[in-house]
Amino acid sequence: MNQAAPWAGQFGLTQNPFKDNIDTGLFFRTGQHEDAALKIRIGLEDKHAVILLSGTSGTGKTLVSQVALRAMHNSRYQPVLVLAYPGMSRAGLLAAILAELNVAAARFVHDRLQQIQDEALELHRRRRRLVIIIDEAHFLRADALHILRTLSNLETEREKLVTVLLVAEQSLIRRLRAPSYAALRGRITFAITLMPLDRNDLEQYIKYRLLKCGGAADILSPAVYDLLYEKSGGIPRAVNRLLYGAFIEALAAGHDGVGVAMVAVAAQKLAAING
Repeated sequence: MNQAAPWAGQFGLTQNPFKDNIDTGLFFRTGQHEDAALKIRIGLEDKHAVILLSGTSGTGKTLVSQVALRAMHNSRYQPVLVLAYPGMSRAGLLAAILAELNVAAARFVHDRLQQIQDEALELHRRRRRLVIIIDEAHFLRADALHILRTLSNLETEREKLVTVLLVAEQSLIRRLRAPSYAALRGRITFAITLMPLDRNDLEQYIKYRLLKCGGAADILSPAVYDLLYEKSGGIPRAVNRLLYGAFIEALAAGHDGVGVAMVAVAAQKLAAING
């Protein structure tokens, strides 16, 4: 059975515009998202050591980093993506980096660092640059954060060998204010923060997704946008969850559009789940 069939039959959509997964094809470039992508690109081109991309959960950090990752798939960069987990140690972080480089990790931390340096030097000889993207970096343990300073110190006589892109919630910024992280803070050349969407960007974000998925903007009644902004706080992930629920309500009721009542029902159901 074609999974898009209900969406196509009732709303004229080729797919669900508000699915809960990362889809760079649905990336909507607000001014701040464009600014973030530009700064990451500049940081890479200028061979900066550490770039920090932070923001409230659901504001699009991972999507921006994935867009940046796609742009790196050329002969100039060797991107390595690490998804941090709660309590990830320095040993675990270095092992994850080496696994992405298809290198069997040595037993000891200092040997793992040497392995990464050797890989970075080999890439440098081939005129490529190692770029380590650490998503959910707020989960890193203190020792893992401190090892980032060592990674950022890997260099030749003329330039740094590695760029580290930290993608994290704002709790990491609060942690990094501690005096013990002064050296790491000093290596962060770009600190980019994504904020919730304003009311206008929220409406354009929704309409963009609808149009990209073959639908028309008038699937939603005009009054829906104000309610969505109120209930979501401008967080794109919250918008997606609300609209997904509202579309399910419309599908079940046999409606060909989404109104305020359906969004309100979806918001109530989400509130019940979230307590």
